[in-house]
Order: sequence, then C-alpha cells, then structure tokens
Amino acid sequence: MSHIRPAAVAGAFYPADRQALLAEVTALLADSGVTPAAARVTPAPKAIIAPHAGYVYSGPVAARIYARLAPLRGRIRRVVLV
Repeated sequence: MSHIRPAAVAGAFYPADRQALLAEVTALLADSGVTPAAARVTPAPKAIIAPHAGYVYSGPVAARIYARLAPLRGRIRRVVLV
C-alpha cells in the first residue's frame, strides 16, 4: 500500500514551485560540508533524527544528516516518518 499525502504547506515553509524546491534542496545538500569520505556510513543506521521545520530554519542541519545517507542509496528499503 502506498499513500502520498498532498503537500499542506507548500509555499510557506518550502518553495511551492517544483524547480525552485529542487534547486533549494540541491543547494542545501551541496553546501552541507559532507565529503564523500565522510559520508561513508558503516553499518547503516537503524534510525536518524532530523529536524523538519521550514528549510530556512532547519534545512542546513537536515541536509548534513541526509547527505551522510547518500552512499546507502539502493540499500535502504523502508523509511518510516514519525
């Protein structure tokens, strides 16, 4: 079963425009300061705690967390958001 909730606050805490959102997320990840060597995570974490406020408030911190997970792309099969 797959369900994707429609965006409730698009344009308020993050850009509503798809291209603007992609550009902002890409920039946040690029500016995270996480190098490929630093991103090597072994073993894969069982859980992460990431902030979820508006990107202007927590984007850089969240980007550092998610950038470290990039090498695990393809290995992570399930994500649960609480």
